[in-house]
Amino acid sequence: MIDFQNVSFSYGEESSGGGIRNVNLTINTGEFVLLTGESGCGKTTITRLVNGLVPHYYEGNLEGDVLLDGKSVSDTPLYDLAAMVGSVFQNPKSQFFNVDTDSELAFACENLGYPQEDILKRIDRTVSDYHIEDLMGRSVFALSGGEKQKIACASVAALQPFVIVMDEPTSNLDMRTISYLKAIIHKWKKEGKTVIIAEHRLYWLMDVVDRVIYMKNGRIEHDLTIDDFRRYSVNELHQMGLRNSVSSTDSLCACQWSNEWIKFKDFRFTYKNADTEAMYIDTLSIPKGAVVGVLGNNGAGKTTFGRCLCGLEKSAKGTLIFGNVQLVRKKKIRLSYIVMQDVNHQLFTESVLDEVLLSMEKQEGTAVEKEATALDILQRLKLSKFKDCHPMSLSGGQKQRVAIASALASKKKILV
Repeated sequence: MIDFQNVSFSYGEESSGGGIRNVNLTINTGEFVLLTGESGCGKTTITRLVNGLVPHYYEGNLEGDVLLDGKSVSDTPLYDLAAMVGSVFQNPKSQFFNVDTDSELAFACENLGYPQEDILKRIDRTVSDYHIEDLMGRSVFALSGGEKQKIACASVAALQPFVIVMDEPTSNLDMRTISYLKAIIHKWKKEGKTVIIAEHRLYWLMDVVDRVIYMKNGRIEHDLTIDDFRRYSVNELHQMGLRNSVSSTDSLCACQWSNEWIKFKDFRFTYKNADTEAMYIDTLSIPKGAVVGVLGNNGAGKTTFGRCLCGLEKSAKGTLIFGNVQLVRKKKIRLSYIVMQDVNHQLFTESVLDEVLLSMEKQEGTAVEKEATALDILQRLKLSKFKDCHPMSLSGGQKQRVAIASALASKKKILV
């Protein structure tokens, strides 16, 4: 079904990584293949070469050829590839074209000119098969992260492609939605679809994957059957930079709590035109200096809480006391820094180093001192070699670390 013939691709900024080198890979019809490896190893580039986003959308230097069902991806128009390959991205918002869920399910079929009667039948069957009746007739802006991912999967399924690529689809999902996604993948396997998934989380895929491709620095380091991959120990997986259900906490240090508290009272927020409150906290006290996990299913209000805490929601109600001072919205903004789920919204400059320095603009110290601090933070987050790269040229995980570097450099009192 898919054949990579000595394929190399770079995005033009060699030092930023993300490309691939001398890849030879054959994927058979109906095979489920997991692409894994550390951020920037080339997983996403492989998926883009399969669905045609490289070279038809992302420009760069391409050598070799990728064949899809015997056809060269480079020579096949993107609109023809769209009927053959369905894509589910890490951030479903990036693949939505409409403002309501019904239109989103119809969009791809309409775009390819299918008859109206056929489109309506496909939508009805998809809604029934994927049990998303409760999501129909909804604004895509009112959906939680997990609900958006369900609509993204359903819109791909309505098109009925025979190849599906997924790029870290669980990065923003809770356990319940991951289980739903796993059931969808089982359904695709039974239908004989060829599925390629780029993913860091491994545990939920172990009983559906046929084959594991481990990549490093743009090359295929290991090509393993799932049985061979299961023999790797937890320690070996950690050394390869992979996540399983066990995480090491050996390197974490104890928090130094103070006797001061951040206090919330009658803290609430309601989205415009919504019938119910998105968040309501009667009372809550958090010790300064603590590291606090905010947990809950998709749509529980975690992101809303973070945005209200940082003063990003103008209509948030209630009292927030920090250091015995009640904070107004502008004070919340001055004291806090949030690293968003989609960090593409908060990367502004032409280089990684400038991005970190931007958050230090109002701090005291010389330009030399600030640059030394920024370089130290980049070193700790393994970003030094990317300091002169454009932030948007990096992989998803690398962008996330750049945003975290900016948060650390800001020296704000509250980091979300």
